[in-house]
Amino acid sequence: MGSVIYGLDLLGTFVFAISGALAAARKQMDIFGFLVVAMAVAVGGGTVRDLVLGAGPVFWVQDANYLYVVALAAVFTFFWAHKVSSRFTLLVWADAFGLALFALIGTQKALAFGVEPVIAILMGVVTGTFGGMIRDVLCGEVPLVLRREIYALAAVTGSAVFWGTVTLGLTGVFPLILGFVATLAVRGPAIVFGWSLPVYGSRG
Repeated sequence: MGSVIYGLDLLGTFVFAISGALAAARKQMDIFGFLVVAMAVAVGGGTVRDLVLGAGPVFWVQDANYLYVVALAAVFTFFWAHKVSSRFTLLVWADAFGLALFALIGTQKALAFGVEPVIAILMGVVTGTFGGMIRDVLCGEVPLVLRREIYALAAVTGSAVFWGTVTLGLTGVFPLILGFVATLAVRGPAIVFGWSLPVYGSRG
């Protein structure tokens, strides 16, 4: 199971790094900008999670493979992004897959520290969303999590489903699969149909 979690963590890092590099492509940054934004989105949420949990040194300091994966994704995207006609669409979907993977990884790691369920779910949301927030700030965008789009709610759903299935005694990859599907079941239709949460309106 540990190797599965590790593999998914590296996959999520690669996907999120691509989303960061695609954002850099939309802003026409140089190769260094690609690396910086890819790094920020790929490890930002996990770094905050590890610091909050007291799990230092943070994961990418312990294992440089995460940095190699980020660099590979950034360089690959730098030479490939121009072939994609709609980089924004690919960015949104790459972000959704990264969100689903990282929300589960964050929840699983928090549970391993024996924290309360609500804290474990919160750490899943932090892992899944904070990197994207940093990416959007670096690129001069309003963070996706702060817009009307259904985003953090998807991470909460996936993390809660993962925690619930683990609590019910499911083992192996089944909690991961169910949590992943649950996250995309909320985030995917929101992307396709433009669903959003209600926003505050002035009543003056």
